[in-house]
Amino acid sequence: MHVYSLITQKGGAGKSTLVRQLSVLAGESEPSLIIDRDPQRTTSKWWTRRSELEPAPERPELIDLGSASLTEAVKQLRRKPEGVLFIDTRPAVDEPEAEAARVADLVIVPVRPSPDDLEAVGETLKILRRLERRAVVVINAARNDARATGARAALSRYPVPVCPVHLADRTVYLDASLEGRGVVEMRGHASREAGHELRQICDWIREVGSEQ
Repeated sequence: MHVYSLITQKGGAGKSTLVRQLSVLAGESEPSLIIDRDPQRTTSKWWTRRSELEPAPERPELIDLGSASLTEAVKQLRRKPEGVLFIDTRPAVDEPEAEAARVADLVIVPVRPSPDDLEAVGETLKILRRLERRAVVVINAARNDARATGARAALSRYPVPVCPVHLADRTVYLDASLEGRGVVEMRGHASREAGHELRQICDWIREVGSEQ
């Protein structure tokens, strides 16, 4: 079982979007699980809409922690020989997020290519370094290639891998969210382009995550 936690203290960076999209992609070939630790329950609400589809997709599966701690739950899930778990977190980097970082094989930090977001991400990365957790950065909701290129240049000051592929700012993500789907399950040119980006990002994350 591979475990990825999505963490950043900046709200609106796209944690829930990436959790939903990557979990749908992973579910195409292996068991895919989600734990929603964000009090806003955005991912859980999406999963509820998904479970009401006809027919309802089997993956990803939403895990209810119940009375168990995240650490205990992940320890149990790791006994499964295959699959991938994505942990959604709230927009903060306090003890609950530190716990999510500690149980993860890799922390994914989404960031929008805006000055405010690029300035804020530094504190998140500093805390993850202090926790000695491996992290990567994924640029989300870039309106054009120039914005993404500029963001990568700004992020180069940090000793953290930055994904060479970015997610473009597309309304198809909102459409997919409202339907309880992943963009790869939607029809149309925009969904195909978004799916192409996501598959490249997913492959890159897996490659980096497998490195020692």
